[in-house]
Amino acid sequence: MSYQVKISVLDDFALLNLRGTKAAVARFETALELEFPKGAQGVRVRDGVAVLNLAPDHWWVRTSLEDEDQTFTSLSEAITIEHAAITVVSDHFSGFSIVGDDALLVLRQGLSLDLRNIATGQCTRGSFARCGGTLQVLDQGYHYDLFVEASYADYVSAWLDRAGGGGGA
Repeated sequence: MSYQVKISVLDDFALLNLRGTKAAVARFETALELEFPKGAQGVRVRDGVAVLNLAPDHWWVRTSLEDEDQTFTSLSEAITIEHAAITVVSDHFSGFSIVGDDALLVLRQGLSLDLRNIATGQCTRGSFARCGGTLQVLDQGYHYDLFVEASYADYVSAWLDRAGGGGGA
């Protein structure tokens, strides 16, 4: 079966993994000039920077590769006296964009979560096609970005291609 979906590899993204206390979050927010999402699975976006709330003390900052070093430096300088950690994890993950009217049908073949309850501006983590995945919902039911460990990229690319009916990844 062929689905109305376009699957592509995300080439220009950087991910920074953040852990920290409430005091560190306040400093992160100042450095990025962006309020962090307060609710579970929340995402906040401003000027090409997205903050994904993965757990009460755990976030990803998503930006472009071009801005990765500057973003890391800004965050690092902001927390010199706080208990926090910032790790560049861009090379550890591969990203895929799943866009189209049937995006949800393709994703739910491999994701162990009910995506009907995950709205635009949210993210979630779960088991995806026998590996772990982090999903950012850009447009509920239509546009999703999926991040998996880079060692699974070829497997996930082939899986998405088969699940999408040959749409290519």
